[in-house]
Amino acid sequence: APIRHVAWVNEVNMLVTGSWDKTLRYWDLRQQTPAHTQPLPDKCYGLSVVHPLLVVATAERHIQIYNLQNPQQVYKQMQTPLKYQTRSVACFPEKTGYLIGSIEGRVAVQYIEEAQSAKSFTFKCHREENGQ
Repeated sequence: APIRHVAWVNEVNMLVTGSWDKTLRYWDLRQQTPAHTQPLPDKCYGLSVVHPLLVVATAERHIQIYNLQNPQQVYKQMQTPLKYQTRSVACFPEKTGYLIGSIEGRVAVQYIEEAQSAKSFTFKCHREENGQ
């Protein structure tokens, strides 16, 4: 299955790939096989890394959050509040949350920890002149 997204994690000297075969793979580039293969709930649509935070967006609006200090275990699993297919994802530089964009032009600003979840919100980008 095709690889949908790649990210280099300089702090651990590894490449992370997300694929449509429903896997996340960690690669040590000195080897021909992945160092670890992590199953995902569905096809990978995007991923973002700001070490140690890794956020993976998959089909069916699933979000998988990993702490790369323990990459074999899902830190948190969520569902995006957006109604349509995920298009992109980006981690906050301060590692407290992420942004997720959908194909309809909406963006969700999501915080990872429950204590900050009240700060989460969504908005629509690129509004048209007639108010839609």
